[in-house]
Amino acid sequence: MIRVSELYIYPVKSLAGIKLNTAKLSPFGLQYDRRWMIVDTNGKFISQRELAKMATIRTKFLDGQLMLSHLNSDIKVPRVGDCSKEMLITVWKDTFQATHVSKLVDSWLSDVLQQDCQLVYMQDGVQRQIDLDFAPDGQNVSFADAYPLLVISQASLDDLNSRLKSSVNINRFRANIIVSGTQAFAEDDWQNLSINGIEFKAVKKCSRCIMPSINQQTGIKDQTKMLSVLSNYRKEDKKIKFGQNLIYKDVDLINGQSLTLEDEVILK
Repeated sequence: MIRVSELYIYPVKSLAGIKLNTAKLSPFGLQYDRRWMIVDTNGKFISQRELAKMATIRTKFLDGQLMLSHLNSDIKVPRVGDCSKEMLITVWKDTFQATHVSKLVDSWLSDVLQQDCQLVYMQDGVQRQIDLDFAPDGQNVSFADAYPLLVISQASLDDLNSRLKSSVNINRFRANIIVSGTQAFAEDDWQNLSINGIEFKAVKKCSRCIMPSINQQTGIKDQTKMLSVLSNYRKEDKKIKFGQNLIYKDVDLINGQSLTLEDEVILK
């Protein structure tokens, strides 16, 4: 039996994630997942690809409010209001409006990262269409790279770790849903599935960049040579594939729904 074994959200794109027992769903994916993002002075998104140190900034929610922390310093992220400034931002090929959060938070992040940057938030009404080659018109994604949800099987990670001198943590792959009870890379061939009565469609294997080579505790690219190992047996069309991207089959049916640890994954 295939079951959900771990659930994660990453409230701020490229910062540390939060492990959950239950995750509510939103039209963008798991609630709060990649709804905040750090951009440079030109509004272009910044990720661990450029600043690996971002991995060391922790995130949590305290009384419903996002908090960031790094070493002995922390800051509460204020909720955006009606007077908050809109600004044009860019994520890969998409350029659209997001909401600036706080100059105080900008200053804190700039100090930690040693680079001028700003924090922005994606409001509920923002429309960032998923690639129409893989999703119907009207399905949107947050500040995530391309898709609302990413699933990886524990068996796939175990298979990788069996080939490495030092094992790596699943958090390097920044998936939302980890499942148990499958063969390694079974998720490659998934097409339709349901979890807790919610229907999903598997649309595209996830192409990996340099980020999995970054230790998510230290923010340092380590010496596991993991990407080199993966390229030996997980390369397709000149790209390393690890994990499966999911979309909703009907986004209108997910409001108020949630996923919980030990939920059964039913393949269709």
